[in-house]
Amino acid sequence: MDEKSAIQLLKKHSDDEKSYKIVLAHSKAVQKVALDIAEKIKAKGHKVDIEFIKTAVLLHDIGRFKCKPGTPESIKHGVAGAQTLREEGIDERYALVCERHLGAGISKEEVKKQGLPLPEKDYVPQTIEEKIIAHADNLLWGTKPKTIKDVVERFNKEVGENAGRKMQALNDELEGMMK
Repeated sequence: MDEKSAIQLLKKHSDDEKSYKIVLAHSKAVQKVALDIAEKIKAKGHKVDIEFIKTAVLLHDIGRFKCKPGTPESIKHGVAGAQTLREEGIDERYALVCERHLGAGISKEEVKKQGLPLPEKDYVPQTIEEKIIAHADNLLWGTKPKTIKDVVERFNKEVGENAGRKMQALNDELEGMMK
């Protein structure tokens, strides 16, 4: 999988030109932030698959074409994206990025406790690449960059303080790797 193939896949699964352009613009903005974080972490001696991030980040929101933002279905876009990539026969690592990029992750317990409309399993970023993509995605609202303070406040308000704490913890983990 390369960037060109990822963009073609987005185009193939988009329902219209406007949606495609919105998802692509957001994904490219997230890509820029993710690659910046990845390069800084790699420069400190950590192993990071830059080429994987470069491509996977373009596909992280492919499920948005099925589960639109601002709808009750929105929370399912990671699962929908993973399903799309699995149906396409794409390497499982890309599907896992889709599933695990929401916020700082959603645990199986949170799915059950909150009655979320998701299959009961963990959706928590595991690899450094998944964590970088999830974090970079959180730092952009559309294509507009936000501070971690803005992000934590938003998640506290919209999802709850536990989500805000997890967001801060993910930020702190990655920041620590850059030092």
